[in-house]
Amino acid sequence: MEQYIKAEGGAKALAKVNTLTVEGAFTNGAYGKAGTYTLITKMSNRYYVELVAGDQILIEAYNGKSAWHQKGGEIATLLGAEGMQLEAAGQYYNTRLVNAKKNKLGLAFLGTTQVRGKDALQVEVTNPAGLKREIFFDPRTHLIVKEAAMTGGVDEQMLYDDYRTQDGVKLPFKIELHRGDEVYHIVVTRAVVNGNVGERVFDFPKKSQVQLLDLK
Repeated sequence: MEQYIKAEGGAKALAKVNTLTVEGAFTNGAYGKAGTYTLITKMSNRYYVELVAGDQILIEAYNGKSAWHQKGGEIATLLGAEGMQLEAAGQYYNTRLVNAKKNKLGLAFLGTTQVRGKDALQVEVTNPAGLKREIFFDPRTHLIVKEAAMTGGVDEQMLYDDYRTQDGVKLPFKIELHRGDEVYHIVVTRAVVNGNVGERVFDFPKKSQVQLLDLK
């Protein structure tokens, strides 16, 4: 963990990341579709991810109190395990494994494995609710090359490449997202650290004048 945090820019630089906005374009190999990808995080646990291709929309978000998703035109609050998984994603992507003990994250080294034909060090991260995430580190650069976890009820894997320094921290500019049976090849076109991000980004969309309950 110490080697990873140092490679990412250091604990002080990572601790100063209050918001992160990542935007990019993707192609979906199975269907030959192109679209846009957006990831937005905000301390301490806000999380928003969006995939849009034409009229096909997938959004998953956690606003600090509850989780929700949008698939096409359907918008719904996520409860139970699915909601907890998005909450865990929000905590993980905001803390970046800094102060893991303080954030009550359990870490277990599982050994050496292969990612894209190269050696990788596998670590299992367990949050206070018992949800697990697998993280794979490049033993040479100490950066993350792969993550795997259940997110919003779907098995998800993220493979990272082309790391670049942005405002003092390392960010991947190539992402291969495996979501269920779908594969998205994402090229990041814009990354902003500590940009202005309002709370409304993460909130359940309001339709007409109906105020929906914010369920835990």
